[in-house]
Amino acid sequence: MAKQNGASVFGRWLRRRGNGVFYWLFYGHLWIALAAAGLTWLSLHRSFGAEHASGYPVVCTVVFCATLGVYTLHRYLSFFRAKQLLTARRYGLVRRHPQICLLVGAGSLALALVLGADDYAAAWPWLLLALPMTVFYLTPPWPGWRRLRDLPYVKVIWVAGAWAIMTVALPGAVLATVAGREQTEAMLSGQFGLEFLVRFLFVLAVALLFDLRDVELDRAQGVRTVANAAPGVHRWLTYGALTASGVLGLLTGLPRVADLVLGLVYLAMLPVARLTYARVSEDWYAVVVNGLLLAPPVVYALCLQLGIAG
Repeated sequence: MAKQNGASVFGRWLRRRGNGVFYWLFYGHLWIALAAAGLTWLSLHRSFGAEHASGYPVVCTVVFCATLGVYTLHRYLSFFRAKQLLTARRYGLVRRHPQICLLVGAGSLALALVLGADDYAAAWPWLLLALPMTVFYLTPPWPGWRRLRDLPYVKVIWVAGAWAIMTVALPGAVLATVAGREQTEAMLSGQFGLEFLVRFLFVLAVALLFDLRDVELDRAQGVRTVANAAPGVHRWLTYGALTASGVLGLLTGLPRVADLVLGLVYLAMLPVARLTYARVSEDWYAVVVNGLLLAPPVVYALCLQLGIAG
């Protein structure tokens, strides 16, 4: 009997720890920060190859910390400003641990600023674009004005634009400066523009899927999105963005096998997108839909590990 009680106590302890890990990984924005760092590495490797790989860890860490900080503070501010859905699972950590969430958010941003201090000269033009999009997405630029997320139909544009800047343009500009003039010219070539476009379209598709989760909240706040105003158009935009990402990936990947596989990864997400239209669970969005962002770098890294590079 004592052994059974001990096993029961251990089982409850394990479940609590498991639930804690699950919440912090998927609702504490570690999952999405990993995706941002992975997409940054993907862009750098496709642009510069293995020659300048020594500079990748710092840049990817900065993007990881910046993403973790921004998304954590975003959720923190949303919780204290929202009047609806405060019991939703996405607000669970802020509801139970507000001080810790504030510390994680502010601390991560501070660490990103410290680690990226040497690269401000190369990064500042892109930061001038990304920072206003990030700050004013949730905070009005002027009292009485709308937040960027409240503007009709364009909420997903800000998200896709910020991700394309932070995971393609900004890290590319930093590494191009480190690599020298030849790489700077390469970053301004058509290949770089296509990488930026593919990333924008890919994140746009994922952001459109997240609008399905937020239909109730957006309606309650008077925000018009394609998801709550034109569901049919929303479906075709999502499918179209993923298809365009895949086709462009395949075209730009010729004749490199790893890049061709990457294009197929985007197309393989279409069934997941279709399933998302029938899902209402927040866990589906936190784990699977956010996981779509991590799929391209993971598959690409696996190809390189297996020797499928050219």
